[in-house]
Amino acid sequence: MAGPFTVAEIARHVGGTVEGDGDRRLSDVRGLDEAGPDHLSFLANRRYARRMRATRAGAVLVGRDEPARGRTVIRCDDPYVAFARALALFHPRPWPAPGVDPRAFVAEDAVVDGATVEAFAWVGPGAVVGPETWVQAGAVIGAGARVGRRCRLMPHSVVAEGCALGDRVWLNPGAVVGAEGFGFAPTPGGWVKIPQVGRAVVGDDVEIGANSCVDRAAMGETRVEEGARLDNLVQVGHAARVGPHSLMVAFSGVAGSARLGAGVRLAAKAAVLGHIELGDGVQVGTASVVHDGQPPGARVTGVPAIEHRRWLRAAASFGELPELRRTVRALERRVAELEARLAARDDEEEP
Repeated sequence: MAGPFTVAEIARHVGGTVEGDGDRRLSDVRGLDEAGPDHLSFLANRRYARRMRATRAGAVLVGRDEPARGRTVIRCDDPYVAFARALALFHPRPWPAPGVDPRAFVAEDAVVDGATVEAFAWVGPGAVVGPETWVQAGAVIGAGARVGRRCRLMPHSVVAEGCALGDRVWLNPGAVVGAEGFGFAPTPGGWVKIPQVGRAVVGDDVEIGANSCVDRAAMGETRVEEGARLDNLVQVGHAARVGPHSLMVAFSGVAGSARLGAGVRLAAKAAVLGHIELGDGVQVGTASVVHDGQPPGARVTGVPAIEHRRWLRAAASFGELPELRRTVRALERRVAELEARLAARDDEEEP
């Protein structure tokens, strides 16, 4: 851990301005409830303003218009982004010196250019590993794979044969890029495997969570574009495309040949069916299933997914269905009684 830093030093690092004691020295970052006089804290959501009034923090990252309430603050355009930068300042990421552990396997024709390869990692024939990349214990880079510069492959992550990572890609433990796509042809005697002869390609500045899978294509490429973020236990099917700066939360999945535009967000357990396209900026709610293409900026929720505000109205009505059912049955009985009375009166009036 680095520090301590003065409030003024922190403000310069996060791009904020100080209001109060800029010379106060702080040793770490804490939440509003846990912070003490030597800690920096942050207020990114106005719902927690009450906690700021009670906090003991030495300084607080706040928005440009947030009241200081008599304490030292660092005013920022986005306190949450400033919090991330401050946390990185106090806790800089260690990075190892280049070198290949003698207990690692590196094929004779592999190119390891200024990278770190830990014990029990495996780098296959014809693979290329870029400068400053960190291949941790048990990670596998398959034959002919390409890994860019300053990537981190955590333990037991895999870049399968022929697949590629751009620069600054982070694979968390157990992440697999280039697993077999799920392709089988049905026959009366069972399933016939379709060879998956394509590859998977991951762009620059992508992070893939633990035990997530980006399958290789049957033909062509599966692509995760630059800046995308995949949480733990996420599935990207064969020949799918995840657009730049998209976000996929835990247990979400994209089926084969689906296309996500730039900045698409899939909430936890959301599913996108195969061969459909989601435009730029589409948002999909938790546990939703998208079965139709969606235009740019759409916000959908539900099974099947519908426009979000419409789904909210439907969800609010769901709890009223039992009472509505009773009301409809009572109305049906009254209508039947009225029809019976009218029929009886018509019979009496007949000559």
